[in-house]
Amino acid sequence: MVSHGLRWTLALLSLPVMAQAPGPTGPTVRPNIVVVLLDDADAEITESMPRLRSMLVEQGARFTANIANTPLCGPARAVILSGEYAHNNKVYYNNGPEGGYAPWARGGYDRKNLGPRLQALGYRTGLFGKYMNDFPTGEKETFVPGGWTDFQAVMSDREARNNRFTLNENGALKPYDAATGGYQTDLLSGRVLSFIRESEKNDDQPFFALLSVSAPHVPPKPAARHLAAFPGEKAPRKPSFDEADLSDKPKALREQATPITRQQEIEIDETYRAMRQSLLAVEDSIEALLKTLTETGEISRTYVFLTSDNGWMRGEHRIPAEKYAPYDESIRVPLIVRGPGVAAGLSLDPMVGLVDLAPTFLDLAGAPASAIALADGRSLVPLLRLKQGERAVWRESMLIEHFGGGAPFRVRGYFGLRSKDAAYIEYATGEKEYYDLAKDPYQMENAAARLDAPTLARLRARVSALKDCRGRACRLGEGTASTEAR
Repeated sequence: MVSHGLRWTLALLSLPVMAQAPGPTGPTVRPNIVVVLLDDADAEITESMPRLRSMLVEQGARFTANIANTPLCGPARAVILSGEYAHNNKVYYNNGPEGGYAPWARGGYDRKNLGPRLQALGYRTGLFGKYMNDFPTGEKETFVPGGWTDFQAVMSDREARNNRFTLNENGALKPYDAATGGYQTDLLSGRVLSFIRESEKNDDQPFFALLSVSAPHVPPKPAARHLAAFPGEKAPRKPSFDEADLSDKPKALREQATPITRQQEIEIDETYRAMRQSLLAVEDSIEALLKTLTETGEISRTYVFLTSDNGWMRGEHRIPAEKYAPYDESIRVPLIVRGPGVAAGLSLDPMVGLVDLAPTFLDLAGAPASAIALADGRSLVPLLRLKQGERAVWRESMLIEHFGGGAPFRVRGYFGLRSKDAAYIEYATGEKEYYDLAKDPYQMENAAARLDAPTLARLRARVSALKDCRGRACRLGEGTASTEAR
């Protein structure tokens, strides 16, 4: 029997390396793709950054309902690079035998992630920053996985975020320190710019670059030049902040959560301010990226994507500082795209997720439809073709899943659905949550006990169908975009 991953690889290899493929504006030279992947950045904090708005949001499309299907660093990165839900790629946690790099390597994903797939399509590929949590467990420290033309990965076991870290520079290890000019965001940004300029030596070959920065991961480490920014800045206080009545919430949260203390409020505000400060270096990097793309003549044929692995809780539902939870602060992450054929200032509200990114990149790169169809997600290219005021038939809901753990909200795992107007979660304990987001956008009133029998049966059936789905089965019942060719 041919494995799922091998079928995908064989389908990709069936495409002539330098063939042209249709893009979002018709037959054209295959585009370049640059992805800026943030760490612990919820959608709201990125929306607070004015230069991000001017450089990306106002020049492209902003997805307002993009979710991290598994809101945790390691699984989220595996979802992005594989195009598979965590229940398929088996990266459930950040470390340990079922977390981070160990299950990733065991499943053969070094050979079948976006890098090798796009390289097989003729792309020059570069990774700059975090690859997988706990990389390279089980391998030599100088190990470089195949499929990357330029591989410059932060060694996560030696990482001290932006200020001190060790980089695997195509097999050579080198330590850096912000105090001597090695601030991580700046250094990685410079490597991406060099990669783009080096790509000009073969201008006919498209490139794919993944800039995976630590910012604004907690505890955030801003660049020295930004430490005075946003004086007095405080985190938003939503109605769900320090939620007084948790009686309708899962038992684990009821038993563990305590009222937010004054000291916790101070820490929440200090962390929020430092997270915003650390994003200023990301804005500098994007500004330099767009300038380099313009100077090299590549801006008109390059897609720039910005997203994050998961969000961050700041006192909502008495969770002072974490991800993991199935609430919007944890799962709703930015997705902003600018590039050829993308209408400037476009706001898109269809439900999309990190699992959709790999098939989108493969679609833009001209991969065969048979290869794209093996992904658990679906290509967003039809949505990127939309103009202002146009709409497309799309999925109504997406799977969210988590496999247990997290502090202080230690859950035993959950599967659920997130739609534009509702969230439904089933916990391993048998507990359920349901929120009507049109009436209760802050997820204060768990209405699961009030669901009528037909609605509950429909939701349970959908979760049951998705939690073990693979490939096309993950997309059954989602509808087909009206602009989609396949």
